[in-house]
Parts: sequence; structure tokens; C-alpha cells
Amino acid sequence: MPATANGLVYTANRDGEVAAFRLENGKRVWHENTDHQLVAGPGIVGDTLLMGTRNGDVVAVSAANGKPRWHTNLASEVLAAPAGEGNIAVARTVDGRVAALDLESGKRLWTIESSVPNLTMRGTASPIIRGNTVYVGTDSGKVLALDLATGEQRWEQTVALPSGRSELERIVDVDGNPLITGNDMYAASAGGAVVAMQPDTGQIRWKEDIASEGNLAVDPQHVYATDLNGGVWSLLRDSGDTEWTTDQLGYRSVSAPAVMDGNVVVGDYEGYVHWLSADNGDEIARGHPIGEAINAQPVVLDDSRALVLGAEGELAMVRFVANQ
Repeated sequence: MPATANGLVYTANRDGEVAAFRLENGKRVWHENTDHQLVAGPGIVGDTLLMGTRNGDVVAVSAANGKPRWHTNLASEVLAAPAGEGNIAVARTVDGRVAALDLESGKRLWTIESSVPNLTMRGTASPIIRGNTVYVGTDSGKVLALDLATGEQRWEQTVALPSGRSELERIVDVDGNPLITGNDMYAASAGGAVVAMQPDTGQIRWKEDIASEGNLAVDPQHVYATDLNGGVWSLLRDSGDTEWTTDQLGYRSVSAPAVMDGNVVVGDYEGYVHWLSADNGDEIARGHPIGEAINAQPVVLDDSRALVLGAEGELAMVRFVANQ
């Protein structure tokens, strides 16, 4: 998904190209080719953009002009955008490792490993950093909390346990980014669980049986999720009870949800953007800004604007206009 900062939006594509555009009009500010096969990012940390590659590199470039700063090989694909805080960048690899790198030089600071099941989904969660703690979802259905400076594990919590006889039935990946807001953290597993947790201890407050592989979204009262069949769910934040669910977009490969102007917005496999009422899940508007699949979670800029990124790199800004 694109990254935004200082009135600019940054994108990266599989051909190794990184670019910056003005949010106000989409005009390109700069464009550079990294000569890497980029598959994740960009993430933005200060004045640095961080991307992941199919060959296991973390690539850092200047956010001001796209010029290269460093790249470090982690030996396994980096499929989710690296994150960072202060002078530390953190990346997750598909072989179960989490690595911290010096943001100025790319030097490896620490690495931790976790087990990976024989069969997993194609994707990983980005690390989420709050203060001096890194939160990471794993392919074994867990969320880990690590010390940012040392990598020491603070806690580990299981979101979903494998069940069923076949390896396919036993997939429990936590591929959506853990979502932290205030004193609450939410996570989802493809193994059939959306949970609310305590960020400082990992203690689970509630759990609902929803299989989801994407990011979650919240408003003051609700948690929103999309399931593996394209259903969209609204859960009460304090209890996890279902407020509503809708399958009207079923099997349209909808993106993770975002909250925009009090309603829910998702993209789909044909490049449509759908706005759903937060009250009952009914569709209140839709548009077709691009001609390719929108797999990434929309990036909400304000109450009236959001960015959507197509699977082939097409970028569009959309505005909400209610159906007449």
C-alpha cells in the first residue's frame, strides 16, 4: 500500500521503481529505479523509505529524492513493508525471522526466529512498533511482542490454533498487521479468529470466529474485518459481538476495510471501490477509479478523500459521493 507524508504519496512496484507524487494533484515529484525486484512497501521512517524484495533485501532510499542509501540481505523474501522507529528499522521475512537494522547504515542489530508451518498463505504481516515494543504476527497463528532495542520476547499470544486433518485446513497465518488504538490491540487469523488483546500483556479480552487474512479497521465503537469469502463484518469493540455482516460483495476478493467519513470503504478485484454504511453494511456508493484489482487496504487521507492502489501499480484518489 502507498505511504504518505508531508503532502506526498510514495509508491513502489515490482519493476524496482519508487516514486513520489503530490497529494493535491497527483503530479510526480521524483522517480527512481532501485534495480531491485520490490514486493513490499514503501514504509516511511523519518526521511527514509523502506522496501522489501523477493530476494530477501531491505532497500532504503531517501524520501526527498529516491536516491539509494543502503540495502541489506536477510536471505528470505520480505513480503510486508518494513517499519521503523528512531534509528531502528524492523523487517519480517517469510521464513519466520524478524530482523532489526540500523536505519542509517542497514547493519543488522538483532534477529529472532519463529517456526513456520509446512503450508502457509502467501503473505506476512508488517511489524508494528509502539514505543519500545515491536508487535509481529506469525504464520503459526501467534502475535509476538519484542523489545525494540534487543529483540527480547516480552510475550507471545495464540490467536488461533490449527485444526482439521489436512495442512490446508490447519492454516492459521496472522497476515494482517496487528492494530493498536489506545489501550486495545486487535489481530486476525486466517484460521478463523479475530481477537481483542491487551498490548502490554497479550491477554485476550474477546475472540470471534472470523477467518481473515487482511488488516482490520476501527472507529470509536466498532472493529471491521473482511473474511476469506469477501464478507464484511462489523464487531463491537467492547465485546466482539457482531453488529452486522454482509455478503453482498462475496467472492469479489475485497480488500481490507478502511473507515472514511464514518463509513466503511473497500476495494475489489475489478477495481471498484465500495462504501458501506457503518450502521448496517448496506452499500451507499461505489466507483470504478482504476481498471485493475485493488488488493491493498485503502489509505484514508481525511473525511472525504482516500487513496487506492491497483495490483499493477495504478494509483487513484477517490472521494465519497452518496448514491442518489
